[in-house]
Amino acid sequence: MLDLLRGFALLGILLVNIELMRGPTFYAVLAGDLPEPTEGLDRAVQFAIGWLATGKFVSSFAILFGIGTALMVGRAFAAGGSATGLLARRYGWLLLIGVAHMLLLFPGDILFVYGLTGLLLLAFVSVQQRTALLWSAVLAGGTALLTILVTWVGAALAGLTAPTDDPFMAAFEGFFAERGEAAVRAHLEGSYLDVIAVNAVEAAITQAGQVFVIPWLLGLFLFGFVVGRSGIVDDLPRFRPHLRRAAAIGLGLGLPLTVAQGAVDPIVALGGGAGARVGPGLLVLVTTGQLLGAPLLAVGYLSGLALLALRFGVLRPLAAAGRMALSAYLAQSALALVVFAGLGWYGRLTATGALGVVAGIWAVLLVACPLWLRRFRFGPVEWLWRTLTYGRRQPLRVSAPPRSGT
Repeated sequence: MLDLLRGFALLGILLVNIELMRGPTFYAVLAGDLPEPTEGLDRAVQFAIGWLATGKFVSSFAILFGIGTALMVGRAFAAGGSATGLLARRYGWLLLIGVAHMLLLFPGDILFVYGLTGLLLLAFVSVQQRTALLWSAVLAGGTALLTILVTWVGAALAGLTAPTDDPFMAAFEGFFAERGEAAVRAHLEGSYLDVIAVNAVEAAITQAGQVFVIPWLLGLFLFGFVVGRSGIVDDLPRFRPHLRRAAAIGLGLGLPLTVAQGAVDPIVALGGGAGARVGPGLLVLVTTGQLLGAPLLAVGYLSGLALLALRFGVLRPLAAAGRMALSAYLAQSALALVVFAGLGWYGRLTATGALGVVAGIWAVLLVACPLWLRRFRFGPVEWLWRTLTYGRRQPLRVSAPPRSGT
């Protein structure tokens, strides 16, 4: 069941990442060159992604990350030991895998910040569930409320300040305009080393921004940690009423709270250009949806999918993708890079066209992951991660059943 939920989050996060992968719009926004609003089917696609995907699958992964940590800690406690050292190595290596991912494949990597946040989570593995839940509310809720307040004050002050010819801002925008041109050249005309150089700059920008959401992520990790320690995941059928309530609350509150996210181009919002296009009120609603509504909707998604699986069974290809989620996450980025750099589609696809790329990558993973797991116990990157974490080579191939005599 957890593999199924991870697979769902894995496929969903590509809907958001593809917006960064498909062209230099992020640089254009930072350079003050906001794209024209889309129309027709493209607008509908971006509205749906903003409303139903942006922030929701990152939140889902964060909650599942906490659940996984709780299960590992529980097994260690049951064996009379501690998982702190093991988890510290595990998350340290995850951090380094994230660095490689952001440089070699996709600068919008989430593994690096997850590794950092996982190391912070270790400080809470021995606290009582009630204490962990309180910290979860303080960190996630407090960060969200503070960010919403700062957004509202900043938007209000920006509306009172007349625009000026600021030489620093002109230099800032010029730098990002040049980086956008460099990104186009690297993907369409340059070598792979040129792409890596472009990725390094974009990674420094995006990762610096993600560091500021670590308290919020840690709050979600802690929420998942509490869920994992509560026993719900050990006996889901018995907790059907809890899942129904969680699905009703998550979907009932999350859907209306996040609808404003659909009103703003995802990359415009990510690049900080939303304030130049929408009023302070809508900007605050978008921020509220991202930090408060998205985790609620993630809980609704995960609970609802668990209920469906309990009734109709687990979708095996999706569970296979979730079982090797780390390898599949990196494979998504590699396949997208082949499409946009290798085939020369960078900056040339609309939101609708990029959705076709997403569907194609999904199809590859849903076929390849089950085939891989017929012969191997883990995904290739999971195997490497486990080997580095435990400090010894881990078995990879599935053992063949012994032949019976005749």
